[in-house]
Amino acid sequence: MRPATHLLEADGSHSPSCFPCKIKTVSMAPSAMGTRFPTAARAKTTDPQLEKDRDAYKRLRRDGTQPKHVQGSSHFEKHATEQFEVEMGTIVDDAADRRQLAEGIAMMPAPSSSPIVREGQEPPVQRPTGVPTRV
Repeated sequence: MRPATHLLEADGSHSPSCFPCKIKTVSMAPSAMGTRFPTAARAKTTDPQLEKDRDAYKRLRRDGTQPKHVQGSSHFEKHATEQFEVEMGTIVDDAADRRQLAEGIAMMPAPSSSPIVREGQEPPVQRPTGVPTRV
C-alpha cells in the first residue's frame, strides 16, 4: 500500500478534501484504550456487575421490597432471606438474630403520615423580643 498523495490547489494550498491532511487530525482518546486509561479498564469489570445489580433491583422492586441502593442488589437477592435484610442493606448471619429481628419488625406499628396530636393545651412559647443592640 502506497501513501496517499496530497490534493493541492492551483495556488499550492491543500484542498479541503485532502485525505492525508484530514487523517492527521484524527486522534484517539485515552479513555478508548483500556491499557492507557485505568478508568476504562475498571469499567470493563464494573459495568457487567452493575447491569446484574440493576436487573436484580428491578425484580426486588417488582416483588414489593425497597433495596437501599442499586449497587449490591444482586447479592441481596441471592443471600437475603427476610425482606428487612434487603431494605436495611445488611445480611444477618445468625439465624436466631434474624428471626428475632423479623419478629420485632413485624410487631412495630405501621408508619402513618398523620401528624401527632397532643392532648390539652400547650403552654405558650416565649420568643425573644429582639436582638441586643450595640452601644
